Amino acid sequence: MIWYYMYPSTEGVTDLPLYVVSIGLHELQPRIDRPAGHEYDQFFYNSNGSGHLEMNGQIYDLPEGSAFFIPAHMPHSYYPDGDVWDVRWMVPDGSALPELYRKFHLENGGVFMLQDESGLDRILNRMRMQLIEHPGYGNVLAAGEVYGFIIEFIYQTALYQREESKDIPYENQILALKEYIGNHFMYPITLDDLCKVVPVTHQHICRIFRETLGLRPMEYVNQVRIEMARQLLIYSDYSIKEVGEKCGFQNTNYFCKMFKKYENVTPLEYRNSVI
Repeated sequence: MIWYYMYPSTEGVTDLPLYVVSIGLHELQPRIDRPAGHEYDQFFYNSNGSGHLEMNGQIYDLPEGSAFFIPAHMPHSYYPDGDVWDVRWMVPDGSALPELYRKFHLENGGVFMLQDESGLDRILNRMRMQLIEHPGYGNVLAAGEVYGFIIEFIYQTALYQREESKDIPYENQILALKEYIGNHFMYPITLDDLCKVVPVTHQHICRIFRETLGLRPMEYVNQVRIEMARQLLIYSDYSIKEVGEKCGFQNTNYFCKMFKKYENVTPLEYRNSVI
């Protein structure tokens, strides 16, 4: 097992725009519960194994290759779901952080997928060596790496794309949500499921749909299901019950009710009118 925790002295660096509070790595990361949150913001990424994060009233999956950001003082817990969970982290501080977070929409924290973790590894290793080799002023040198680490985190998690497309509110989020619904409409879908796709609260999920599509989340889900049902009614021999089930409606009466709501006819009447 490999692990290290480093808490360098911050004497002489607290007036810098950015500096290191702690860095670390643990191949068998244990459960951490912080009901009052941590004093500082925390950047994490998961190199191997998987776990879960509880934050913002939600439970997020943390598969291999994921990253997560937890703002200071936000209550949270994170824990493995197996015997191996290789987690690496960097905890910064400094006057420049609030503006960076605002620019890239990190104020509320989140869970993301990394494209490639190797850049973060290299920066974290440089920080560690500077702190080991220069115990007297290592944090002055390591402070120079903090900005690079955060920018690499933003790049690898594609957070910069949100900034580039900020003139289209929630563009990336709604695309991810629509893709998920398009691939899972045949199964039960809840707000909790959507919050795992875009790690925000139920209320924010509703805001994304309202401001981009003018719909509530489940209204959009039903629209997708009804559209698929129309296609099956025309181009398949499935029974009305089978069509409903294949489109995510487990109750035939509810399927017929929703179909008539959107199409003004029952599924059978629709099928008879087009065949």
